[in-house]
Amino acid sequence: MAELSLGRTPMTDLVTQAWRIAPLIAVVGGALALLGWVGPGAVLPVVLMTLGATLLVLAVMLLGAQAWTWRARTRRIDGLAAALAREPAPRLLVDPCDDRIVWRNDAARALAPPDRGDGAAAFLSDWLADPDERVGRLHDRARAAGHVQDIVRTANGELSIAIDALHDDLMLWRLEQRPAEHPVAAPRAATAPEAFESLPVGLVRLGPEGEVRRANQLARQLLGITGPGPERLANLLEGPGRPVNDWLADAWQGRVASAAEIMCVSGAHDERFVQVSLRRTDASGAPELLALVTDATEFKALEDKFTQSQKMHAVGQLAGGVAHDFNNLLTAIGGYCDLLLLRHDRTDPDYPDLVQIQQNANRAASLVRQLLAFSRKQRLDPEVIDLEDTLHDLAHLLNRLLGERVTLTLVHGEGVAPIRADRRQLEQVLLNLVVNARDAMPLGGEIRVETRAVTLDADLQRDRARVPAGDYAQIVIRDQGVGIAPEKLPKIFDPFFTTKRPGEGTGLGLSTAYGIVKQTGGFIFVDSEVGEWTTFTLYFAAHHPALADPDHDAASPVPDSRTALAHTRGVILLVEDEAPVRAFSARALQMQGHEVIEAASGEAALELLDDPGLHIDLFVTDVVMPGLDGPGWVREARKARPDVGVIFVSGYADEAIALAHDAMPNAEFLSKPYTLQQLSETVAARLA
Repeated sequence: MAELSLGRTPMTDLVTQAWRIAPLIAVVGGALALLGWVGPGAVLPVVLMTLGATLLVLAVMLLGAQAWTWRARTRRIDGLAAALAREPAPRLLVDPCDDRIVWRNDAARALAPPDRGDGAAAFLSDWLADPDERVGRLHDRARAAGHVQDIVRTANGELSIAIDALHDDLMLWRLEQRPAEHPVAAPRAATAPEAFESLPVGLVRLGPEGEVRRANQLARQLLGITGPGPERLANLLEGPGRPVNDWLADAWQGRVASAAEIMCVSGAHDERFVQVSLRRTDASGAPELLALVTDATEFKALEDKFTQSQKMHAVGQLAGGVAHDFNNLLTAIGGYCDLLLLRHDRTDPDYPDLVQIQQNANRAASLVRQLLAFSRKQRLDPEVIDLEDTLHDLAHLLNRLLGERVTLTLVHGEGVAPIRADRRQLEQVLLNLVVNARDAMPLGGEIRVETRAVTLDADLQRDRARVPAGDYAQIVIRDQGVGIAPEKLPKIFDPFFTTKRPGEGTGLGLSTAYGIVKQTGGFIFVDSEVGEWTTFTLYFAAHHPALADPDHDAASPVPDSRTALAHTRGVILLVEDEAPVRAFSARALQMQGHEVIEAASGEAALELLDDPGLHIDLFVTDVVMPGLDGPGWVREARKARPDVGVIFVSGYADEAIALAHDAMPNAEFLSKPYTLQQLSETVAARLA
């Protein structure tokens, strides 16, 4: 026979209280009757005897009522048990006053052994994460409607619960266990307390006000929940640009299609981000928000780096455009200064002023080149370079810059292969890095520059960069300076970022070096120990002449520009949309004896060339112009004049421009800003 455990009802509660007070009533009644019996003959003794006898009778009646109630309840439960014991499915009789199981059949005992407790909540603990609240709500609904049915779904199946409210305040539970059609999919799976706690994802159950009702171990770890007290999600996270409570309210009301946000954890010692996905559910019997919490710190870091990369790309585009305009201005300023210097000798009072204008224009041009190097839009003229010779030639200039307190040590490794790079730009990189090292040693010290031959047998992964396997020439620049703080290392190559005090640096030195190295196809890394040292390591691919084009680096005969300048004259079509630059260039060429025909656009140049009788020896054209650009109109013009040489001029040259003029035979490139002498020599050399 299945077990029987009597519970409590409102009537049994009254009988229990009567049972407790019946002895007290009997004692008081007996005392009053005794006083009335032995007292003097009067009305009071009669009253006391009557009251005492009444209380004794009441006590006996209460005891009898309790015994009758218990017997009736037992017979009722026995009858129900006898009827239900034959059913194969699990059946329970539950006392809703304390949610205690008063009887269960053998199938119910097999489904959930009674050793875990006699409560209905304990019975469901394998299927529900919140059995106490769920059982209470089911009983309330059963009292109100007389019957309630619920389904608890798990990954392995589902448990159907049907509850009927009986007339003597007992609850009859009918249970049915069914396997899942698709065991893997469990959209409303409820988890046992142990399983909920050890899930490999963070789960949090939230109430309507954002209060944390329950969080598993991983969620507590991610959100920084340490105390046992109640927490609100708004106190744990910093919102995604708006209050967390507003976001929760939108999710609660269903006003957002996808309630997932990445937020920062408040009060964390390190910067920690989590992604919180919300979904409203009523799997527990009442509406609540279920939050899935995952660690998004690495994702956020990658997102920030991508955003920073986009910003740097935009800054690079801006730098290229600004550099183009500035180079036009500097070409005009420097050019007219050159024209004035031709009319003044060193004894002229105005000569020093003109020299100052020229020098400051050159400094401005150098700053523009740094911007172009950062944006990687400068034109490079690569050549085969021997690093030992380059450092030897540069050592004298570097020693002059370092001063007396700083010592420069050059160490050349054995077997260091030559590299292909722009010599002028490589010297700029070394100059920037050495000067930066000098500034990091206010008390003096040693700057050590080493060259090494390095062979990578496998790809080198470092600082989000991948250096392919192969042979490299390595340059290492190490100082004994103050070092760089770890939090500043990731920003060290950002433009306009500097560790120097305001007014002591532009923040373009290292970003310029980075841009030149990357445009050359190399790699640059930095290591530092605060208060001890900083090391910059550069990798350049080794140049193997046997693998290169044998004619690529061969020295082609170049005519002496001075001889050519003295004896070569020609008709030049000058195409330039900037009027000051065009005027200076025309005057400079006319001074050398050339005949100059001017045009302000590519379209105007083609109209002039429609005259078959017009003889042209050389085209000098700007690359970027409104309408038809330089390469465009030159291609059209060369259909009728294929042998005319061309000099392309531009404030900067990106890859498209470089390919455009490189693909044309008999073409030369002259970068702005150019001087009078550079223009004259380039034109003379091309005409020769």
